[in-house]
Amino acid sequence: MRSAALAGLVTLAVLLSGCTGLPGYPAASDTPVAQLGAAVDCQAPNLNNNGMVFPAEVPAQTDLTATRPDAPAPGMVPAGFEPVAAYRCTFYGSVDDAEGRWSAVTVETRTGNFDALLAALAEPNDQPGLNQVCTADMEIVPELWLENAAGEALRLAWPRTSCGKTKPATLKALEMLELTETTVLPLVLQIGRDALDAGCAMSMSTPELSLLFGVTSLQTDFGAVGEDLQPIPVPPAETPSYAGVDGASVCFYTVVPAADSELDSIEGIDDEALTGMMRLRFGTFDGATTLAADAATLLPAAASALQAPECSTDPTRFAVIWPERAGTRLDTAIQVELDGCQRLVVPGRHALVPAPALLAALTA
Repeated sequence: MRSAALAGLVTLAVLLSGCTGLPGYPAASDTPVAQLGAAVDCQAPNLNNNGMVFPAEVPAQTDLTATRPDAPAPGMVPAGFEPVAAYRCTFYGSVDDAEGRWSAVTVETRTGNFDALLAALAEPNDQPGLNQVCTADMEIVPELWLENAAGEALRLAWPRTSCGKTKPATLKALEMLELTETTVLPLVLQIGRDALDAGCAMSMSTPELSLLFGVTSLQTDFGAVGEDLQPIPVPPAETPSYAGVDGASVCFYTVVPAADSELDSIEGIDDEALTGMMRLRFGTFDGATTLAADAATLLPAAASALQAPECSTDPTRFAVIWPERAGTRLDTAIQVELDGCQRLVVPGRHALVPAPALLAALTA
């Protein structure tokens, strides 16, 4: 009771104190002068990419940012700099090529009269006021560069309001310039060509995750004001129907060894459940295939198979089966552990025993 009340007081204090110092809302402060760089580089490894999440331990040969130098710190336009082009770099979307699908940055090139933009960029940051209130939304801010006739470039800082948001005059002045070119550049390979062609994800949670959250997800009942937070069970998802399935594609994954980590107790979550969450692991894509017609006919009976016995042997490899009906992939996949406990997992059900013929088809 006391802990919940204290948490409420802390939250109230944060709201009353405004946004200054909160993550995503840095206090406005003086901006240094930008340092002249050799060229514009929207693929530099130290650009924040607006929180884009890349697969862990991406091989160096698939990360085009890894061998590039860091971009200089953003700053104000120094006196005497004469721009001939502005570049806006937006980290969003993807681009496909022969290797697969890459995360991407879209680079807009703009030219024209830079007087309005230079004036907007010269504006100082606003300082936060006492007990200031700010909107609780996160602004996605693109990278902004200016280039001179010699090809030298400046990475610019956007002037900020007292809430840490960009001042609208800069964007308005930038968009008054003529858009002369738009280029999409690759960054990190997110999905290899084999996985992309097969419709497979590059990484997938192990069947254990489906068992933990597909049967009783952890949600929170906030209850009355001042009451302790209580976890409540969520009803299992509706068991899907695989009637009429006449084909299936299969994605194979090798389990990534779990990293040793510790997590403090969380109020409202049982320590045993928390330990189970920490043991969850993911698999990385290692191949794909399609099930033969006779094996696909075994899938409609998967949801009514016998419940698997208790087992704690972790798999090292598993398959994700995507059933198809009349050439259309269904939304609900079936997971099968290829070793370890060799269980079959269907959304909304406990672990089941796979048909021996199905298991043989997947491990052949």
